[in-house]
Amino acid sequence: MRIELEIAFSFKRLLPVGYETQQMPENVDVLGAMRLLVERYPMLRERLFDPSEAIRRDINALVNGGNVTLKQGFATLLHEGDRLTILPPMGGG
Repeated sequence: MRIELEIAFSFKRLLPVGYETQQMPENVDVLGAMRLLVERYPMLRERLFDPSEAIRRDINALVNGGNVTLKQGFATLLHEGDRLTILPPMGGG
């Protein structure tokens, strides 16, 4: 299936042209999609995963604009045509 990908990190310009459209297997969840992205683009590993291979605590994701924490977390299933947005750590105070 095809999904649209948005990566809200400044290093996204280092990714190849066309990274915004990704082919994913059916029934993949957000975590699975992120693992596949790391296989395709190894430079993402340290940005998205901690040394134990868990998603870094400061990473967030949206599916079609909705925060995955309000759905099934990183176990939220993706469907054909979904837009996955991966967000970097946010500062604030």
